[in-house]
Order: sequence, then structure tokens, then C-alpha cells
Amino acid sequence: MAHRPLILATASLTTYHGETAFRLCENYADAIVRAGGLPVVLPLTERSDVYDEYLDRADGLMLTGGADIEPARYRSALERCGVEALSGERLGGETTPLRDAAELHLLSGAEQRGLPILGICRGAQIMNIAHGGTLYHDLDAQHAPASGALAIVHNEYMDGRISHTVEIKGGSVLGGILGESELAVNSLHHQAIRDLGAGYTASAIAPDGVIEAIERPDAPFMLGVQWHPEYHASKEPMARLFNRFVEACAQAS
Repeated sequence: MAHRPLILATASLTTYHGETAFRLCENYADAIVRAGGLPVVLPLTERSDVYDEYLDRADGLMLTGGADIEPARYRSALERCGVEALSGERLGGETTPLRDAAELHLLSGAEQRGLPILGICRGAQIMNIAHGGTLYHDLDAQHAPASGALAIVHNEYMDGRISHTVEIKGGSVLGGILGESELAVNSLHHQAIRDLGAGYTASAIAPDGVIEAIERPDAPFMLGVQWHPEYHASKEPMARLFNRFVEACAQAS
């Protein structure tokens, strides 16, 4: 029997009985296991050499959801676009700078090694800013739907319930995986991609114009989605996303 591909999954920081702890919602791990992968939850550390060793042994990387990204990571990119950054930063929430640094290092290392990468929610945002992209600090305050477009509450249901639809770009990698031109998704975020990072294309758009998925067509597998497919990974079409990701990781091993 072939070995399951080993897939690194990033974790959040939390507190458990007064002690700092790592946290990964079980549905992330369940989705990888169900698709045939072997998930490994990463610690948060300042030791980049530890992450390098993980990457040397890994077959793929999954960047998961969590706290807001430190605005300093993309402030200069916002300013180059003529956007007032500091006022928007006040709209941001809790950040974890150690996690930001860890994930940016992991992402760079995974790209250098040609590993498949899947970003979910915050993970897609990290992928974007790593290549010079920017974020909306708060969608309600900073993003206005185009005239006649449907306004969406992007963090209406925080339990994984379906919230709105997204349009999948024809000919995209995501469209090829899902086999859909429109998809009903959940929505658990108040930030989102504003300006695309270099090399990325937008492969899914919400009715209000918010970018809901990005991909790099020139990479073996480099895809980020703004919604949380792990909540619905036990059924189609979300299962196809994890199945294809794990297949790509198996091919890279």
C-alpha cells in the first residue's frame, strides 16, 4: 500500500487552562484524512530551521484560517496603490505576528520545493500578500458593491452554514477541479483580498465583487479560497478540492 502524502497544516494560538496552546479545528484534519492524506499540525516557533526540516519531509502545505494578518505586512503595498492604510488598520482585529512570520516562511519554502499549497480563508490572504497583494481590513467599512450588485454579509454565519454563491471563472484550475460555474459557499471572514499579488489570477468572485479564490496557473498546485470548504468536505463538490490537493501532494512525494 502506498504511503499517504504528508501534509503540513498550520495552527492558531489559543489558551487552554491558562496555558498557551496550538489549535486546529478537527474538520481541517478530517478533510485531509478523508482525501487520503496524512496531516501534521505544525507548532508555532521562531526557529525557521525547524520549519525547513518539516518542509524537507513534507509533500504539501495547507495554510488554515485564523486571526487577522498584521497590517504592517502589506502596508507599503497599500500605500503604493494610493490607499490610506493607517485608518483602515484600526478596523482590523486580533493578530498573531509570530504566525504571520511562520506562514510566510513556510509558504516561501514550499514554493521553492515545488510543493502543492492550499490556502483557506486567512491562508489565501497570506498567499496573496506574500506576492505583494493587499487586503481590505474590514469589508463592511471598506468595500462597496458595484451599482446594482447584491450586498453580502460575509461573516453572517460563523458555524459553517451556506451564506452566498460565488461565480467560478471558466477555464480556471478551480473550475476544472470543482466542475462548477457557480458554487454555494459558507462565509466566515471580515477581511478579504483587495489587490491581487503578482502572478495570481482571481478564479472565483462573490456577487458583490469580492475575490473569493486565487490561483497561480504556472504552479503545480497553488490555490487559495476565501470560504471554508473543510466544513463540507464530506460531500461534493467540496470533497473534490481536497481530493485533488491530496492527489497533487501524492504526485509530488
